Amino acid sequence: MRSGFETRAVLHFRMKMMSEALFLHGGLRFWNEEEIKLREMFIDRASFIVRKTLSNMNSAWRFARCEGPILHPRSEISSSYDDDDIFVTNHKDFCLRAETTPSSYAYARFLRGKFPLCVWQAGISSRRENTDGATAAKLRFNNFWQLEFQCIYTKGTMADYRKNLISAIENEISWFTKCETRVINSDRLPAYSESTLDIECLWKDEWKEVASCSIRNDFSEECLVAEIAIGLDRVVTMAAIKILD
Repeated sequence: MRSGFETRAVLHFRMKMMSEALFLHGGLRFWNEEEIKLREMFIDRASFIVRKTLSNMNSAWRFARCEGPILHPRSEISSSYDDDDIFVTNHKDFCLRAETTPSSYAYARFLRGKFPLCVWQAGISSRRENTDGATAAKLRFNNFWQLEFQCIYTKGTMADYRKNLISAIENEISWFTKCETRVINSDRLPAYSESTLDIECLWKDEWKEVASCSIRNDFSEECLVAEIAIGLDRVVTMAAIKILD
């Protein structure tokens, strides 16, 4: 039977190995079994918290999980991303998706019915990190996992859904990562957002963004969207390292 020290050493090696790129290209990450389990655990916990928070505020909320294709129509990619930001293919009509939002929107429109409606998914997105590069040390990857909740409700609704959601998610991230957290105004405001707040974790003496919470106005003229977007790579890495401390 291995000693506690030996078990910890083996686990540390395995997690460190997966936190770095095994290919010779930067920003391409592998996941080991322990990290996958942590990722799945967080997805389960976060989805439960979002469902509980919204339902407690309004029992009319409906919830639907979906999985959209990673190969995406170029026409459906947000204008916020140009060809320098995304991975295009040799077929001009398709590219690798830069975010899961467009496919969640498409699924929400397919469902029809009344609002409020929360459509959510966890999956891989890809962006070309040309500004400051993609490295494991920065927790920035060209190919990364997102967990996004698109909480769609009619304009004029008095309930402040985002306020309760961001508080509940911040508490969960803090508990899961064992890191100090804070909510700040985002340093960037996309064209589709009326307001964006970021959740940051204090990690290795540096504040790192792990989630953003926006009020989006790009779904329809009648609705607003309280979006919760979480970077699973960062949450899982922080949680895994804390387990070894």
